[in-house]
Amino acid sequence: MIQLHIESKKKPAIYRKLLLPKNSSFSMLDEMILLSFDLDGSDYFNFEMVKKDGRVSKEKICFLPKNDADFDTDEELVDEWLRKSGDEAIAHVIDNSESFTIRFESNEELPMNTETPICIAGAGNIHTGKMDKINLEEINELIREDEEANSLLENLEPDYLTLLELTNDLKKLKPWQYLRDDEVVVIHFADIDYKVLVSVMGAGGEEFGLMIFDIENGYDSLAKIFFEKNISSDFSYSLNALTVNFVDREELDPADYLLIKDCGLSYRGKKNWIQFRSYQEGTHPERPNYLEVELLIDVVSRMINITEARKDGWEYPQVAAHQYPTFKVQMDGELQEIYILQINIPKPTYECYEEISMFEKAQYKKKPKSALQLEYDVFYMPFGVETELTNRTVYPIVGMLVERGSNLVIGHEMFPMPKTPPIAQSILWAYLQSLEVRPSKIFVSKEVKPMLQPLAKIVGVELVESELPGIREVREFMKAMPMGLIEE
Repeated sequence: MIQLHIESKKKPAIYRKLLLPKNSSFSMLDEMILLSFDLDGSDYFNFEMVKKDGRVSKEKICFLPKNDADFDTDEELVDEWLRKSGDEAIAHVIDNSESFTIRFESNEELPMNTETPICIAGAGNIHTGKMDKINLEEINELIREDEEANSLLENLEPDYLTLLELTNDLKKLKPWQYLRDDEVVVIHFADIDYKVLVSVMGAGGEEFGLMIFDIENGYDSLAKIFFEKNISSDFSYSLNALTVNFVDREELDPADYLLIKDCGLSYRGKKNWIQFRSYQEGTHPERPNYLEVELLIDVVSRMINITEARKDGWEYPQVAAHQYPTFKVQMDGELQEIYILQINIPKPTYECYEEISMFEKAQYKKKPKSALQLEYDVFYMPFGVETELTNRTVYPIVGMLVERGSNLVIGHEMFPMPKTPPIAQSILWAYLQSLEVRPSKIFVSKEVKPMLQPLAKIVGVELVESELPGIREVREFMKAMPMGLIEE
C-alpha cells in the first residue's frame, strides 16, 4: 500500500491520510479524494506534479475522470510519479477554487485486502472550514460501497427491452403534439433527491424524441441551447445529455438495428425507429450504459404520465427564464402536484490557473512589444480518435494561434482532454512564452475571453472579442485535410 497525505490549500488545513493499493491509477485517486472529503461526485481534478524523486518538477498530469475518455493519463499510476517521501502533486478541481496538496509519505506492507483503498486519519470539514473530527468508518464505508458498486455495474447488462417497449408506448402518445421543445419539464425523483430536465423534440416537425439533462452536469448545455444567441460551432462536442430519438430505418446505425432485432421488435414507417444516445463532453455519442438505461426507463415512464396529464387538460404554466414546472415522483412512484423550480445561474468566475513566477513574468515583460496582432482559440476537432483505454471515441481539442490578417498559423497543438479554463490558459501562456515579441493585441472568441482574462491581466496582454475570421478560415481548411497531416 502507498500512504498519501492530502491537505486542502485553504486555511485551516483540512486533511486526509489515505492508503491506496500499489498500482493505483490517478483515476482511483480522483475518486478517493471526492469520497474522503465529501465532495461533489461531478467534480474531477487536474493533477500537477510539484516535486518528483525529491526534486522540483515542471511536469504536469492532466486527465479525465474514469467515466469519461482519455488517451492514457487517467491510468497513469500514482506510485510511478510519487516515489520518494516528500514527493508532491497539486490537485485542482476543474472549474472550482478547491485545490489540494498530495504528499507521498511511505510504502506500507500491511496484512489486509490490498485491493481496497482506506482512509486512516484526517480532520476537518471541507464545506464548513471547521476542524471537526471525522468519522473514519463512515468514509471507509463509502469507499467500500463505491468499489463494490463499480465491480457490480461492470457485469450488468442494460435492460434495453423494457426501455424500448416503454419508449414505443410514449411514441404512440406523440408528446410533441402537446409540448414544445422550450416547454421543459423537470422530473424530481424524491427517494434519491435527483432531478432531470426533459425537452420534447418534434413540435417543429423535423426531429422527434426527448433530450434529458442532468441538473448539475447538463444544465449548461440546455441553457446554451435556449438562451445563447451565438453558440460556438463546436457546441455539439461539449454536450452533456441523454437522448431518445425516433428516426427512419436508414438513419439507424447497424448496432442500433441489431439491438432492436435482438429484443424481438420491429417498427414500420417514417420516424418510428428508436435510437438512444449518451452525450459526454469531448467524446462521440454512444449507446447508454446500464445506469443511464435505468434512468431513461424512469424518465420515459414519467413522460408517459406527464403527456397523459397534458392531454387531460394540464396547462404548461407561465414561467420566467430558468424556471421550470417540476413533477415530484414520490417514493411510492406516484407523481406529486407540481411546483416551480428556479435554477439560479451564478456568473462564472475564473482565476489564473498558471503558477507564473515573478521571474517568468519579468522575462516576458522584457520582450519587445510589437504591432503583432494574433487570433487565439481553443476548439474541438470534428473527427474522433480511438483509444484502447475507453470504449468512447475522443474528440481532441486544438489550441491555435494565428497571425491576424495573413492567417499564418503560428502554433497549433492537439490534446486529448476537454475544453476547460485551465487548459485554455495553459496553451496560450506556452505560446506567449515561445514568441520573441509581445503582441499588441490578441483577438479571442466570446467563449474563451473571460477564461483568459485573469492570465492576460497578470502578464499584461490586451484581449479583444472577435469572430476570429482567420482561425475560421484555417479551421475550414483543416476539415479537408487528412488526419495524419494535421497530427504532424
